[in-house]
Amino acid sequence: MLEEDKKLSIIVPVYNAEPFLDKCITSLLEQTYSNLEILLVNDGSQDNSLHICNEFAQKDDRVRVFTQENSGQSKARNVGLDKATGDYIAFVDSDDWVEVDYFGKLLAASIKYDADVACASILRVHNHGQKFRIKYTKEEVYTLAQEKIDVARVPDMCYVWNKVYRREFLDKISLRFIEGMFFEDVDFVTRAVYFSNKLVTVPNTCYHYWTNYNSTVKTMRKSDKKRKDSLISKDKVLKFFRAHNLTSRPRNLIRRKDCVKFFGFTIFKIYEWDTRKVYYLFGVIPIMEKISYA
Repeated sequence: MLEEDKKLSIIVPVYNAEPFLDKCITSLLEQTYSNLEILLVNDGSQDNSLHICNEFAQKDDRVRVFTQENSGQSKARNVGLDKATGDYIAFVDSDDWVEVDYFGKLLAASIKYDADVACASILRVHNHGQKFRIKYTKEEVYTLAQEKIDVARVPDMCYVWNKVYRREFLDKISLRFIEGMFFEDVDFVTRAVYFSNKLVTVPNTCYHYWTNYNSTVKTMRKSDKKRKDSLISKDKVLKFFRAHNLTSRPRNLIRRKDCVKFFGFTIFKIYEWDTRKVYYLFGVIPIMEKISYA
């Protein structure tokens, strides 16, 4: 049994999460590993979320509540990092939940192998069923940079919340979230995975990722801000990969995607890499490729 001499800080950004919050927080309080604190950072919610947070804090002194004007998830997570007192850090989104042994198993593996990062499986849940996004079947340790990147599925699955991080490690590399951006997980996870001394995968427990089609990201599909941030995050990852001699699947190294439509019907899709641009007729048939040698 894992001795509970290490404290875990779980950071939960909260924004208009009233329908999901009870299930999320309850799953954290019912963990088999009890030496933890839950930092609920209310990001200017306009529903009953803050009241729910305060109710949990009154019932259990491991729950701490902070509030800020609506500034985005990245700033809320940074507030949590600044307020956390634990030896290890984890993140949970307010509409998700974890299995009862989730953090106990992640911490046990991290401590056993002296790993800076421990990763768990992700089960994506929606109204019509569920499916694994990532599934680890073995407890394995990785030390080589490219192996860590590959097993963590960076950059195509840069999820910050299916992991536990050693706090001393995050502070050592001064890792924080870029504020005011969507896709803030991408830069954080890429750097955390790459710079970690070891990464361990943890089987037989998972993070339940609720696909909420009313979430901030889902409801801003046509947002210019979202498109811009997506390009910025991809560009940062591409530059990081080049600087550190990392490779990835070609689809993950696309710098830009454009779509040409006529009366709502897709005529071309254009995918652009560092040195080439490919045109797809009707979005599926490659008809032209331009190579740049600059």
